[in-house]
Amino acid sequence: MIIHQIPLESFVPHGKVTVSIENNKLCIIGGIDYGAYIALPDKFKLPFRIDMTAKIDSPALILRIGDGYINLNTGGMDNRRMTSIIGGETKPNIHKFDNMLPLNEYFDVSIIYGRKAMQLIINGEERYFNKKDIYMKLPSVDTDFKDGFGFKIACHKRTEVFIKSLIITEFDDEPDFPILPKKDANYAPSLTPSDKPTLDDCIKDLTQDLQDKIYDMDKHLRSMKFKRIIEGGYPESKITYILPKVVSYKIKISHNLLTHLTMSLRGNYISDFNSKIISKLAETDPDFADEIFSRAKDCTGCNGKGNGQGCMNNNIVEYNGKKKINCALTVQFKMIPSDFNDVKELINAVIALK
Repeated sequence: MIIHQIPLESFVPHGKVTVSIENNKLCIIGGIDYGAYIALPDKFKLPFRIDMTAKIDSPALILRIGDGYINLNTGGMDNRRMTSIIGGETKPNIHKFDNMLPLNEYFDVSIIYGRKAMQLIINGEERYFNKKDIYMKLPSVDTDFKDGFGFKIACHKRTEVFIKSLIITEFDDEPDFPILPKKDANYAPSLTPSDKPTLDDCIKDLTQDLQDKIYDMDKHLRSMKFKRIIEGGYPESKITYILPKVVSYKIKISHNLLTHLTMSLRGNYISDFNSKIISKLAETDPDFADEIFSRAKDCTGCNGKGNGQGCMNNNIVEYNGKKKINCALTVQFKMIPSDFNDVKELINAVIALK
């Protein structure tokens, strides 16, 4: 058995991700979603165990092991929360588990990959156990992955992650799988059905300051003739505000988690419209225009190939000598009250150009 006490400074950043060491903790701030992560230079051979203590301030945390991943705090609508470490899984809902984590407090996560079983443990609870993963059935797993499996950490754009400790243990024989309290995936990875969903019900698990911001945004947008559509209900819901052929704003809620984004509905048809929106923002606040350009979600293509391949809505957004391939100027916002003001400012700029 080999126990690797991983030095946190040994992670190598890839893509536009911010990394620093603060008070002996590794701090990661998510950048561009596609291709932004930190990685260990070494690989680890089966069977092995990962033990990590970490903290995040908003959705979501992605642990990439080998050619697979485990999504944490992505909410109930994520129907691909995990894939095998050898990759190759594309169907939804293959691995169902409760992936919720506390926000703004440290949690412990352990992942054990044996040759006969795999187990995910969070804060002393068994979240997932599998004896039939495809890697366990692959006779050539040792030759196909003769150097072992890599370990990478990624997070959503502007999410802050703090890693306090990381230990990876390689075993000579099959490791022990502790018998622990089980927390089942007791909600479906989809929108919760509701006959008459109400805004009050959808947001009741959010903090009061976020609820206040949503009520204010709802009043603001509906006064501007936006149409509101609520899908689902409690605890999984999607609230969409649409000004037809101009702009849309979506809020996805899963229990106490929230993600939200805006999308230009004219940029699909007018190639330089999205660039004009950024330029409009720059007329009054160049720093905010830079920030929105940075937050704009990079188009990874509807087929997942990256660089906008296969996407019907991608276009090149240009600003201040920089370019990026974006999908209908989709801008992601963080789960913090101040970002709702940014949403208003961006929407106002889009409407001013309609």
